[in-house]
Amino acid sequence: MRRLGSFAASGLAIFGLAIIAAPAAHAERYSLEFRGAVFGILPLGDVKLDIDADTSSYRVSAQLESSGLLDLFERTNLVAEANGGLDAAAGVNWFSYALDHHYSRKHRTIQMRNTPDGVAADIAPNYPVWGEPPASDDQKRQARDPLSSLMAMSAAVARTRTCANDYLTFDGRFLYRLELRGGEMRRFEEAGYDGEALRCRLRYVPVAGFEPRDGGRRNRIPEGEIWFALPPGATIAPPVRALSPLAVGRAGLTLTRFTQPRIEIAQDTPPAPTP
Repeated sequence: MRRLGSFAASGLAIFGLAIIAAPAAHAERYSLEFRGAVFGILPLGDVKLDIDADTSSYRVSAQLESSGLLDLFERTNLVAEANGGLDAAAGVNWFSYALDHHYSRKHRTIQMRNTPDGVAADIAPNYPVWGEPPASDDQKRQARDPLSSLMAMSAAVARTRTCANDYLTFDGRFLYRLELRGGEMRRFEEAGYDGEALRCRLRYVPVAGFEPRDGGRRNRIPEGEIWFALPPGATIAPPVRALSPLAVGRAGLTLTRFTQPRIEIAQDTPPAPTP
């Protein structure tokens, strides 16, 4: 049942996000809540997401709290946050990532920064092993943090309306590739969102940072799916559903609340000329 705990953490890593950006001429905000369950009925936990982005920057945060079946094996409370730059041509460039993870009576924090000299990380407690092979400095430079990878997917899906590209991701120890493929346009009418959504196949491919005993895991992780909402005129496609087959059944994150608050942006008005 340890895979349930892994699903909860990985699900948040690739799915949970909330973006709080600086005011700009164009900004988007979404507030989303999800419930995780196996078979659609056995609860795993809740994820709360708030999305807000402008044309040049983003800040992503996500929260997961386990419940029900997952609490019996690995009680989990996880809060993550990332921020970076957003550019229509260059895409997503992450600046920092923070994780605060309570699990199985343990606690770990991760602080990562994307600097000109490479990825700097403060991890407490530090990992006793780094995998065989561990992620290299060059691989870390090419990767994004988990939430920024999701941000890159959301921006690309909104721009192209296709499920494509690979997203190299580094979470402080594990380096993996998230692959989006397929692409089916569907009508989505749940929990406050009524509109088009793009259903994508999602594949998780381990690359580095794993131990030899995890070797079989590379071949046993099945292909899942993730759905992105496509509100009219949006430049960010927020995720609204994720599904992953497990040995014990089909696990998924189901949308329970979707709101899109109006953002009022104050514009400075030049003073009237003196007569």
